[in-house]
Amino acid sequence: MTDAGIPARGDRWLRAVGYGFLAEALTVLTIIAIVMAYRFLFARGLSDADYAAFGMLTGKTVGIVGGALFTVLLARRLMPRLTHHFIEHGLVLAVTAIAFSVGGSLAGHHGLPDGYLLASVLKLTAGALAGFLYSRSTSRNRNVV
Repeated sequence: MTDAGIPARGDRWLRAVGYGFLAEALTVLTIIAIVMAYRFLFARGLSDADYAAFGMLTGKTVGIVGGALFTVLLARRLMPRLTHHFIEHGLVLAVTAIAFSVGGSLAGHHGLPDGYLLASVLKLTAGALAGFLYSRSTSRNRNVV
């Protein structure tokens, strides 16, 4: 650790990778939780085909929206631990989330379902935007002091 609780240089990049993995894991866990709640709490007794269709729709919707949301939330959580390169760290977080998303899909689905390009673009935008907004807020705060 360096002064003021800021991690050492290499540690910051590893933290961005870890947060990217966490963003994707939270997205997957959210999809699973929604599908399980639908199946066992809200819509009991449907056919397997109905549950599969709901799972596909949920995966597509939450994968796109939730993936970007978790990326921006975790990028915002990462930013106070940094001293510079905010946008780059946000992009590393997003690229890591994308890599795990694509890797998991290729392993599980043997392909990429519709919406992966949009989800990836939104994750990149979310990571970069979180870094940009944080860098703007810290530069404004430095000028005030």
